[in-house]
Amino acid sequence: MTPSSRPAPRVLVTNDDGPPSGPDGHSPFIYPFVQALQKELGWDVRVVVPSIQKSWAGKSYLISETTTGHYYYPAGEDGAKGERSDLPKAGGAVPWVLVDGTPATCANLALHSLYPPDSFDMCIAGPNFGRNTSTAFALSSGTIGSALSAALTGLPSIALSLGLMTGYKPPPQNLVDGAVKAACSVVKQLWEMGWGEGADKVDVYTVNVPILPSVLAPGGPEIQWTTMARTQYQRLFKSIAKAPEAKPAFSGDGEDDGGPAAIPENPDETVRVPQDKEGDCVRFRDEHNTRPLKFIFSPDIGPLVNPNENSLVEGTDSHTLHSGAISVTPIRAAFEPAATPPHKFKKAGL
Repeated sequence: MTPSSRPAPRVLVTNDDGPPSGPDGHSPFIYPFVQALQKELGWDVRVVVPSIQKSWAGKSYLISETTTGHYYYPAGEDGAKGERSDLPKAGGAVPWVLVDGTPATCANLALHSLYPPDSFDMCIAGPNFGRNTSTAFALSSGTIGSALSAALTGLPSIALSLGLMTGYKPPPQNLVDGAVKAACSVVKQLWEMGWGEGADKVDVYTVNVPILPSVLAPGGPEIQWTTMARTQYQRLFKSIAKAPEAKPAFSGDGEDDGGPAAIPENPDETVRVPQDKEGDCVRFRDEHNTRPLKFIFSPDIGPLVNPNENSLVEGTDSHTLHSGAISVTPIRAAFEPAATPPHKFKKAGL
């Protein structure tokens, strides 16, 4: 069978952003993407997603809790005005399933508990609200975690992310439409190519589509095979005295609105512990001596979202995305082995 002759797949769609939110929320992309898969490609699609946003959950499971869920019937132009029910309705539209659990849980439940065995040919996790380029994002991503969860059960999987780019936040609708169309083209081509076999088998293709004018180019944007850039992050949580007021996904007051990069950073927060008369002493920060421990997710990841162009390595996903092209990174559901250090151990006695 040639790649282009493969029959249309039965697709499981999951994500980490939750049910449709409309353009001002944290899950604006899944509804138009699912519509495009069904109407433009003619694919048979089922959707199982978290009931609320579960970004940065990685490939985690909550094993000490009873996982619940309900059915959802999307309605309205953006799918956000749908109806929820405890039982599926007889006849009519096929419902989505909203799970009170992690993205990885959604994938495993769908494949092994919600539907009969061998119901699906492929899992697509996403489209994520924002990029998942480089190791710092990828190792935290619930989108990639959901795809890995499916891949670990043997299902070919794709993790799809639409990158929010500087200068286009919030993204205009025509760019979102172009990114969704480009995403459909990529996943169709990957389905036709396949995932390989044996030692060359790919578990997950992680795809990043930039929401930039390049998605509107004649013939569509360029697609490049890439490797994953190696990156780091520092602080992810910040101590607070009281909970902050809710903020919309796009507040319009800065370039980094939308997603975890929207949090402003205070450069004076680093605390250096002084040396006392008995030598160096690791102490709590001063604020923890006067108020209860309370933290919010407030990541210091500005350099990851807006990197210095000179730091981008050609051939990596980060470089490709910032150049306006689509990156496709083949990965395996395994930790990459590192080189063994040229040192010998002593025996383990103290």
